[in-house]
Amino acid sequence: MRTGLYRSEKVEDIVQTELIRAPIVNVFRAMTDARIIDEWGGGPAKIQARIGGRYSLWDGEMYGVIKEIDFPHLLVFTWREESWDKEIQDTLVRWTLEERERGTRLFVTHSGLSGRRIREMHNDGWGEYFLGPLKAYLEYRV
Repeated sequence: MRTGLYRSEKVEDIVQTELIRAPIVNVFRAMTDARIIDEWGGGPAKIQARIGGRYSLWDGEMYGVIKEIDFPHLLVFTWREESWDKEIQDTLVRWTLEERERGTRLFVTHSGLSGRRIREMHNDGWGEYFLGPLKAYLEYRV
């Protein structure tokens, strides 16, 4: 039973940033095109890149609904994990992309996490499973 992992307490949002040496359009597409997500390691993925569209990453382990999308600068979606207890509320992930001289500055804010331990796991996970592979794919493979 996972309830010890997911105590309901207010925890600080996760805020991370990464500079990716790739055009902003390429970065945004790599986050919203299932075929490309599969290539950098987030798949099998499904995504309907529109407000109200559904997505799933890592073969449905993580999923949610797109709340805002403004190509190529903003992507906001709910985040839920298949392993979470029903009582756990969906969290919110906000991606902001800014075009820079040397590429794209990518900001992620993950809010609404239900406990310190789950926050720590996600704080590490954003770099290891999302930002790192995305950056490597866009800078070295494309």
